[in-house]
Amino acid sequence: MGSLTDVAAAFRTVQAAEAWRAHGDWVTAHPGALGSDVAARFAWAATVSSEQERDGRTVLRVARDRLDDVLRDRVLLLPSAAGPAPSATADPAALEAARAATLALTCLAGVLGAPAVSVPVLRVADGPVGLCLVGPRGRDLALLDLALIDLALAACPDHPGGRP
Repeated sequence: MGSLTDVAAAFRTVQAAEAWRAHGDWVTAHPGALGSDVAARFAWAATVSSEQERDGRTVLRVARDRLDDVLRDRVLLLPSAAGPAPSATADPAALEAARAATLALTCLAGVLGAPAVSVPVLRVADGPVGLCLVGPRGRDLALLDLALIDLALAACPDHPGGRP
């Protein structure tokens, strides 16, 4: 399958090419309309070649096939984010690092074409901690049922995983 870093880079490349095709004309016609971080991502998206997109799609296809083989009809459990949310006063580099690290985890649902839902599982000093459940393709409602059961159990103080 390749490393998670490679899969995330391929996902970002394909996503950028698709975003530029869908919105590039509007972005070009409305300079200054986007925040600097989003504008920088679109500027990079404009440079993605068809060969880079094709290569990215190949990496994603291999990753999807491998994940399908491993997961079958199982639910993949992942952290909902790579770490605590950055401070509202964090510098742009810290924000981008947090965004990129979280995308490396959350892109797996997109790679699989699978439903995903995040549930809060506990609270720590830095804030809530979420668990992302990635279900099998076409099993959206079953995944939501599982998430609701998890939330109900977590709210029950008598359950071992419950919160008072």
